[in-house]
Amino acid sequence: MSTKKTAVEFSKYIRNPDVVLREEDPEGALLFNPDTNQIKVLNVTGLFLWKLCDGSHDLSAMVKELRESFESVPEDKAINQVKKYLDELAASGFIGIPEDKLK
Repeated sequence: MSTKKTAVEFSKYIRNPDVVLREEDPEGALLFNPDTNQIKVLNVTGLFLWKLCDGSHDLSAMVKELRESFESVPEDKAINQVKKYLDELAASGFIGIPEDKLK
């Protein structure tokens, strides 16, 4: 496995400011994107990662915080699973990466 990081891994994720978060209970929440009329159901892990999309966390920082907060996160799979989840959120417009970070 290569340890060289891509520009996206160094990028800091940000929440779409138009997306509405509704925390249903401590175990999860709903996101609503009014731009696309999409709703995303978040479990406790997804909600934790969503909250880290504050523009100050890159992929490795998010994985580190996730592993420190949740005991059952497997080290060998965590980075790929978190990246896949963030890619899904980005593809559906719930989060973004500042354009200046991609250059």
